[in-house]
Amino acid sequence: MKEEPFPDPPILFLLMGASNLARGYSMLTHHLSECLEKNNIEFLNALGPGRGFCARGGIFNITYSPIQECRIIESGEKKSKEALLTVALITDIGNDLMYGVSADTLIKSLDIIIDEILKWDAEIFLTPININPKKDISPMIFFVLRFLLYPSSKVNYEEIDLSIFKVNEYLEKKVRRDEKMHLITGLEAFAGLDRIHYSFFKTHTAWSTIAENFFRVINIPALKKLRLIDAIKSIFSNLKRLIFCDMFFLKKKGREFF
Repeated sequence: MKEEPFPDPPILFLLMGASNLARGYSMLTHHLSECLEKNNIEFLNALGPGRGFCARGGIFNITYSPIQECRIIESGEKKSKEALLTVALITDIGNDLMYGVSADTLIKSLDIIIDEILKWDAEIFLTPININPKKDISPMIFFVLRFLLYPSSKVNYEEIDLSIFKVNEYLEKKVRRDEKMHLITGLEAFAGLDRIHYSFFKTHTAWSTIAENFFRVINIPALKKLRLIDAIKSIFSNLKRLIFCDMFFLKKKGREFF
């Protein structure tokens, strides 16, 4: 009797972020699957608009548990033991600050998540907070954005500016201490008018840049490029997920979502 071959160990991706990741999720995961076509790939995801790392957040009637508490790390630890390679992306850092979480509390939360993932010998990619309030937006625009996106927030212009500087400084120092950590910079070039979200016309380029950083570290060539049409499909896919799964609970998300 012929024995069934054991499946190849997967490359495990942990994707953690908020609205930019939610919008680009389908595009990014499809792109990674295409470029790594000869590999078994698995994704674990904690994402959603307004999501925080240590604070509950969301949009409209949708709320998400903090990423630190949603069990993605627990699940990732188990799956990483059988993975060929584990890659973690920590992005869209900043919502917690707008919810009134101090920079020190957010840094402590990120430290817990990062240090746990480092135990698995994973490659960790981080993106800094790309907005520089005093350079990118006026106090008036800040208060308009705060009212529209974070209506219950009381954080002021000066506080957010200092907090962003402190968190970004922490990320830079953290990355310098371990070669398994990688800071993806320059993504502010793809920001839209609100300086928070990637521009509709540049989001595919932003995610191509992030994916290329993955491929450079794991030493696999990126054979394909993302296009604007990929971004459009991904944004619509996110809207469907928000409406049918998160807002009206008409459909369950896969077990890979936390």
